[in-house]
Amino acid sequence: MEKVLLKRLGDFVHRLLAGPNFAKDLQGNKATIIALLGDLGAGKTTFVQALAKELGIADTIQSPTYVLMKSYHIPHHPRFARLIHIDAYRLEGAKEFAALRPERFLEDPHNLVCIEWPERVGGALPVPDMTLQFSSENAGEKERYIDIRTS
Repeated sequence: MEKVLLKRLGDFVHRLLAGPNFAKDLQGNKATIIALLGDLGAGKTTFVQALAKELGIADTIQSPTYVLMKSYHIPHHPRFARLIHIDAYRLEGAKEFAALRPERFLEDPHNLVCIEWPERVGGALPVPDMTLQFSSENAGEKERYIDIRTS
């Protein structure tokens, strides 16, 4: 688990995107999925905001808690064309997740999908390519602990 200052989250994201999980060429026909775990206020949406900025997205990134999913165009990236941000906090299982028609975005290898609260969709989500566990426990107000697991 790595301690990350929130003001340095962009550096963390930059290193993550430069790492082997994102440097590989497009393979297969599925989106890249990042599962974001952690309590309310642990930094999941803040991470997606930093990720979007690093990807060159100029739009304001807000939590899609009430609309469940937002999609953003990624300009000039060699691998990804869209960032799909899902907040599954209000979902109660695979059936509700299916209403988002996940086959439309999960089958496109040019999509980078970040899903907050993936445990809320049951087994409807393929195995994520990467899981980030966020924790504010024993962290200062302006820092978080982040654990990275890859599949």
